[in-house]
Amino acid sequence: MFSFYNRQPMTSPRGTLFLVDGSNNLYRSYYAIRNLSTSAGLSTNAAYGFTSMLRKLLKEQKPDAIAVAFDVGASTHRKEQFKDYKKDRRPMPDDLVVQIPMVHEICEGLGIPVIGIPDYEADDLIGSLACKARDAGYRVVIATSDKDFFQLVGNGILLYHTTRETLYDEAGVKEVFGLPPEQVLDVMAIWGDSIDNIPGVPGIGEKGAKSLIAEFGSLDALYEKLPTLKKAAQRKALETYKDQALLSRELARIKCDLDVDLDPEQLKMKEPDRARLHEIFSRLEFTSLMQEYMPEEPAVPRHYRLARDADEVRAYLDSVPELLAVHVESVEGTNSSPPAAASVSGKRNEALVIPLSPELGGTPELAAILRDRLARGGVLLAHDVKEQIRRLSPALMLEPGQLADTMLMSYVLNPGLPSHAIETVARDRLKREVISRKELTKASPQFGLDPPTVEYFAEKTDIALALHEVLGMEMTADAALQDIYQRIELPLVPVLARMEEKGIKIDLDLLERMSRTMGEQIDRLETQIYAAAGQEFNINSPSQLAVILFEKLQYPVLKKTQKTKSYSTSVEVLTELASHGYEVPKLILEHRELHKLKSTYIDSLPQLADSNGRVHTSFNQAVAATGRLSSSDPNLQNIPIRTAQGKEVRRAFIAEDGNVLIAADYSQIELRILAHICQDEELIDSFRRGADIHRATAAQIFNVSELLVNPQQRRAMKTINFGVLYGMSAFRLSNELGISTREAQQFIDAYFGRYPKIQEYLDKTLEEARTTGKVSTLFGRIRYIPEIHNRSWTVRGNAERMATNAPIQGTAADLLKLAMIALDRRLRDEAPDASMLLTVHDEIVIEAKEVNVEEVSAIVKETMETIHPLAVPLAVETCWGKSWFEAKE
Repeated sequence: MFSFYNRQPMTSPRGTLFLVDGSNNLYRSYYAIRNLSTSAGLSTNAAYGFTSMLRKLLKEQKPDAIAVAFDVGASTHRKEQFKDYKKDRRPMPDDLVVQIPMVHEICEGLGIPVIGIPDYEADDLIGSLACKARDAGYRVVIATSDKDFFQLVGNGILLYHTTRETLYDEAGVKEVFGLPPEQVLDVMAIWGDSIDNIPGVPGIGEKGAKSLIAEFGSLDALYEKLPTLKKAAQRKALETYKDQALLSRELARIKCDLDVDLDPEQLKMKEPDRARLHEIFSRLEFTSLMQEYMPEEPAVPRHYRLARDADEVRAYLDSVPELLAVHVESVEGTNSSPPAAASVSGKRNEALVIPLSPELGGTPELAAILRDRLARGGVLLAHDVKEQIRRLSPALMLEPGQLADTMLMSYVLNPGLPSHAIETVARDRLKREVISRKELTKASPQFGLDPPTVEYFAEKTDIALALHEVLGMEMTADAALQDIYQRIELPLVPVLARMEEKGIKIDLDLLERMSRTMGEQIDRLETQIYAAAGQEFNINSPSQLAVILFEKLQYPVLKKTQKTKSYSTSVEVLTELASHGYEVPKLILEHRELHKLKSTYIDSLPQLADSNGRVHTSFNQAVAATGRLSSSDPNLQNIPIRTAQGKEVRRAFIAEDGNVLIAADYSQIELRILAHICQDEELIDSFRRGADIHRATAAQIFNVSELLVNPQQRRAMKTINFGVLYGMSAFRLSNELGISTREAQQFIDAYFGRYPKIQEYLDKTLEEARTTGKVSTLFGRIRYIPEIHNRSWTVRGNAERMATNAPIQGTAADLLKLAMIALDRRLRDEAPDASMLLTVHDEIVIEAKEVNVEEVSAIVKETMETIHPLAVPLAVETCWGKSWFEAKE
């Protein structure tokens, strides 16, 4: 996709004027979210979407002047030319009509003029004003997603596509449209426009119209040379409908010659009326915007300073009695490089920035003073305290009671937020904009301790103190959440820090051999793919693959993409085609898997290894809304294990000489939690007896002895046992088992008939979600379900499945975290040579001396199985080997 930002920006003596196509963008917002409206009500959503688009445009594009143009009344200009113009256009929906005054009011509050002109469409006003402003020395940008405006691009006028968020000049238009702006109008004369009922030339569509104008240069030239046109059908159509083509060109032409009595100087940006916007957003229940435009607090003087010497650092740290906020960063912004500076705050609106790097004036004494102060006691506060511990010193492993973390507070209070980064939380909770590392790099490329950098560091600790106060007050109102934070999340911080610091060893020689072998396999697959397709093409290009599959090979089209309506080549589509015996999709799926494994793991892991051949992932506590941990850089939780090739990657994770890796995995933990929560006697009894739960379930459903359950019956019940947690439908079960939908529904009905308390749990949980908008785990962890009342059946169905599964999956996550905390303590006390290295879903990987493996394995198993009493026993499978692969086999 062309992006104007890859080119040198144009400059204009009078600045940039943005002309926003209000009608088009409001319609787009409306139809984009019509099926995704929440319980807040549809009538506010289009206005909200339009406002979000407008505010993003203001923030990112920073126009010098701006106006939003709307249609005013009924346009008569084109109706006079062609009475059927827009004849079939549906009237504006009633729930969109009521939003127009809202949008006008919001624009005025933002200081943006709303403009319109009777008898003409907003398009013509935009075109005329754009040309007038351009001639007056402005750089003009038209903000719309309407392709009609491509005709105006060039000679000082650009188009900002509000859906693609891309800025187009002449070259950009040519790249996406296929022809330069001056030929767009002639293409539309032939192609027409079904939305506006511009007739064009019947029988010639977009592709044909573009091809004709590309060949002849213009509509006029085409008609001059029409006898030379080789395609008889096109020639006849153009002859027959010449008057209609010429009329269509005029209908599609955006006027640039209206007498617009408006000086672009009147459209200069103004300061928003915060009080008015706060009132508007409060009335419309735009909660986040309402909070953002809260009346500003009186300016508070902030005392941010750079430490001059060790005495000043010592004096400041000694003056802080208990809670000390700390933020440390390196020049590179990574944990592996030495710290550049630290900021400390013990009181709101003040901070002391301490240089640590010798290049910035730091000394070992300054670093030692800071570490000594932290080791003496008190509470270390940070936003993502684990990162601060690792940056300060691997040896500085503080106890949970000495830690406080505003990122984890935010996460525990609402795990479903899209981000818990300090910039986002400060904006949402404090209404403060925080300079990001990216913005700092722009302001201070050399990373010296100049004023912008000092402020960047100081803000981090000052804001952490402010957030600690605000979030702490909210958390004290909920004892269960406070317990989650203090008993689970904070104690886990030093555990994860130790695991990250330890890392896991990889077999570099094996990975090199695997890379060569896999490369050869990929080459062979490509040869097979080209042979089956009958030609070479870019296998990694979805568009080229689509042409091969659906146009050349004529495979059945199963799905088209939602946005572009082009052929879909998703994994689901390829898998479906492969299941019907089509060769190319099957080979493509194999190629994709190998290519992903090779690029993501086989070739990347050696680049991430330290000098000892160990890789150090980062465990993320505040990412997954379920409460589970995730990992990144590298992501070791997404290594595919359902395929032989994926499992092979685990061979590269090895123990040091004399050691082994122990893999400890909770067995069927989510089903055990379900049995505990729903208190179904049959299910509880099966687990207490140590029965094969799937065989026991099959015996109950099919009314036979467990000894007589056949493999097909067990497989069916295994699918239902796990599927019920995710709201599996009869249709999906029928696909999984290869049976009819009716038979699948009978299985599900029989299952709930035999285990009625499971159905009671599901119903009760859904009722809780619908009533309160949230569900909770056994330990009180909350998951908000805002889409539970969504008008879209698809969105609401996903929310219902999320609601029934979240308490189970979240409880499993909490149990694993508690087990890790307890296991870390026991290993340090009873087996100090053993270390936890990884956690993946319900599994923990430990490295231990080979001579002590049985003793350590027993500690692991006992700790995990007794971590919390349930109505059914927790079961843990432990095994070990020289590699992770061997430990899992």
